[in-house]
Amino acid sequence: MAAVFAAALIIKAVLIFLLSVIFIDRFSLSVLVLIASDFGGEHMDELFGRGDYNAQVDSTPASLSIEVLSSQSRVTVTVDGATVSTHFVIVEDGEKGEGRGMHIVVLNQASGSVMSQRLFDTYSLHEDEAMALFLNMISDGRIVIFSIKDEGTYQLKGGARSVLTRLGSRHAQGLSWRDMWAMVVQKGGKVHGESYSKSPAFSSWGASVILTVQVPLIPLDSKY
Repeated sequence: MAAVFAAALIIKAVLIFLLSVIFIDRFSLSVLVLIASDFGGEHMDELFGRGDYNAQVDSTPASLSIEVLSSQSRVTVTVDGATVSTHFVIVEDGEKGEGRGMHIVVLNQASGSVMSQRLFDTYSLHEDEAMALFLNMISDGRIVIFSIKDEGTYQLKGGARSVLTRLGSRHAQGLSWRDMWAMVVQKGGKVHGESYSKSPAFSSWGASVILTVQVPLIPLDSKY
């Protein structure tokens, strides 16, 4: 009997652990990572991504041609004609009913390599807080790309909007239900481009937005 009771306790403990892993929300996970780490903003790329942010090769181009699509049913980010990919995840989300919210891609300002890629479903609670935390931890100088798929503003509250405004957005405070939006910025520096399309009615989406910009690459130790 004692052995059965002990086995039951072990099974219960394992189930609780598995449920906590499965159902922990992304905001809590981000906060736990932040609290458990001594990393500052300069180490964000190692914490949230796996790009070699010191990588520079002789073949690195002088600038990047970046195209961003924001629409009801599809988001794409292409760099120099090739769809950006990281960790075998393609930044081309056209799956119906999937990928709703704010897509963010972070590029190295010296090599153009992908540092990190994230999706925040800012239609849902707390995702805007997780997004703001993520953006605040990005190192200055990084190239940051934004695009909305479907709907990304329902739970986009003042704090997250202020972060986007500080990054240089002219439209962050006015983004509303089913608007389409794309932006490319150098964190702490220049806004390379921003495009916005307002939804004409509650039951409709804004027209698709295509933003194309040319972003010069700069050495890691240069002022942006």
